[in-house]
Amino acid sequence: MENTSMQIILNKFSVMETISKFSYYADHHEWENLRKLFTNQINIDYTSLAGGEPAKLDAETLVKHWEPALSKYKMTQHVITNHIIELQDESTATCKAYFQAFHEHPYKFGDDKWTLGGEYHFSLLKVNDVWEISGITMTAKWGSGNPNLLAEH
Repeated sequence: MENTSMQIILNKFSVMETISKFSYYADHHEWENLRKLFTNQINIDYTSLAGGEPAKLDAETLVKHWEPALSKYKMTQHVITNHIIELQDESTATCKAYFQAFHEHPYKFGDDKWTLGGEYHFSLLKVNDVWEISGITMTAKWGSGNPNLLAEH
């Protein structure tokens, strides 16, 4: 196998590992490790679920926003699959993938589980030989269970 082909394989594997760490660290509340996966500024678009407008946030603000929200659940498990990785050049890549996000929290007035499914589109930059996430677009396609698990009751 020539060196260029091996480098493509290694880059795609590294991108996939970064995306896998993204969901693992969020589910295990490893906030500092999660923070390290991002470039300093990240383009974020969760409008398909939350409405509003896409935003550009610094990584610290993004993680500080996710930490209290995810920490309230008894359990979460974000599964990201079917990675389609495209390398634009040696330092930029995209990854399209499906996701299912499982959430569990006691809820005395109904279902204590909520599952959301859809697609992610990640943009990544290679910084000091490490692939970092520079953009996330989450497109919610379906859900089941109780999306109001954390509502006051």
